Amino acid sequence: MNKLEQPKSKVMLTKKIVLPIIASIGLIIMIAIIKLQPSMKHELATSVVTPVNYVEVISHVISPQIIGFGVIKPDVSLQAKAEVSGRITYIHPKLKKGEIFDKGTLLLAIDDKDYLLQLKQAQADLLVNKANLQEMTLTIANNKLELDLALEKLQVSETEYARMQKLNKTGAVSKSSLNAEKQNLLRQKQEVQQLENKKTTLPSMLEVMKAQLEIAKAKLEKSQRDLARTKIEMPFNGRISNVYTELNQYVSAGGLATAGQLFDAFSLNKVIINAQFPLAQFRLFAQNFNTNTNTNTNTNTNTNTNTKVTASNDIPFKMKSVLQSLGLTVMVEDPSGFFKPWPAKVERFSDNLDAKSRTVGLIVSVTDSYKNILPGSRPPLLEGMYMKVVLSGKPKPMLTLPRFALHGNELFMVNKQDRLQRVMLEQLQYHGDLLLIEPANLSAIKAQDKVITSDVFPAVNTMPVQPMLDQNVSKQMALWLGAESANEYKAGEKL
Repeated sequence: MNKLEQPKSKVMLTKKIVLPIIASIGLIIMIAIIKLQPSMKHELATSVVTPVNYVEVISHVISPQIIGFGVIKPDVSLQAKAEVSGRITYIHPKLKKGEIFDKGTLLLAIDDKDYLLQLKQAQADLLVNKANLQEMTLTIANNKLELDLALEKLQVSETEYARMQKLNKTGAVSKSSLNAEKQNLLRQKQEVQQLENKKTTLPSMLEVMKAQLEIAKAKLEKSQRDLARTKIEMPFNGRISNVYTELNQYVSAGGLATAGQLFDAFSLNKVIINAQFPLAQFRLFAQNFNTNTNTNTNTNTNTNTNTKVTASNDIPFKMKSVLQSLGLTVMVEDPSGFFKPWPAKVERFSDNLDAKSRTVGLIVSVTDSYKNILPGSRPPLLEGMYMKVVLSGKPKPMLTLPRFALHGNELFMVNKQDRLQRVMLEQLQYHGDLLLIEPANLSAIKAQDKVITSDVFPAVNTMPVQPMLDQNVSKQMALWLGAESANEYKAGEKL
């Protein structure tokens, strides 16, 4: 073995001895660490208590409300058209879109010269027919007198002819004299017959003249009406929405739908809103209606079938009496909240459901919105304005709580053991920012129960909570309910 190979063999021998020693020492250290560790102890986990804010459920006499929306339309609209043809000779200088006019204001005039001539002709025809009728009346009276005289003359002729016949038999009168007297008798009979025929025909001629007189009167009245139609006045206190004609323009009556259009206007006295309400909410709200409304129906009982038969000509109910019995209160509000609300009146129910939205229509009206103008706070109600309609029923005892405390159809309550309890609601009614619950409908909620107003996540049923009275929401509830319930909330805060 040479000198270079000897150090290499020593290094390899050293590695073979050192490595097992190092491995043994590491194993001993690991065993020692495991043995020296303290034993593990099982500790019971403590549950986390979630702090929550709450308000108490208050029993309060309040009016249930539902909110609908609709567009304002005028109660009375006018599309003024020319009823006679002619040239426009006068236009009111202020006849412009948006201008307001009082009832009876002359707005337009059509050339009336032709209609004045027609009126004069109708008046003349009426005078002629009156004269003819008077003449015919006199003719009938004269005919009666002439007939009476002719009958007397006929009686004298018959007596004379009979005397002549007797004389002729004795030879005192010639045959020619008898024939002459007979001819005189025949002429007298003919005259009587003519007068009697005239007496028969004259009454029918009198009726014809009376009819002609009525026709003349009708023509005169039509001429007067046509002449009056040349002056177009405002039929009510209204506002102009469109003007279609100008001075010296020729307008024609009748024809196409657009022919003869003069202007459009609407009444200022009253506007109407067809407010649409969700069907589910309206069904709940309708439970407050008086079911003992007098329907004014007459029913007959058929003893054979024990069924009630209602006469076909009977009306099921009178809309006016039904609405009066409901005791509804209506306010019309601007959805943006910029203006003061307008008091309104329920006019009638709509005749059908909206096909697209499946909502119930209720027609409400606001009167004299132009008279009660408050600049900056209550403007007049204009056609096309989109408004919110708040419908309130009769006051009744209800359980009240904040509307924002509702999670879908659930409320988070705090039970007597200070644990969270989830309560499902089915019939929801509202009054502005308040949620209303009828006490008889839900036994799970009663007055003075604690309703959680703060956000809880996750909201696990029966989880422990730490309730704290929500002072801000309590004060807000007091404002919503009014001064009467404010005392109740203050008393609750002191406790």
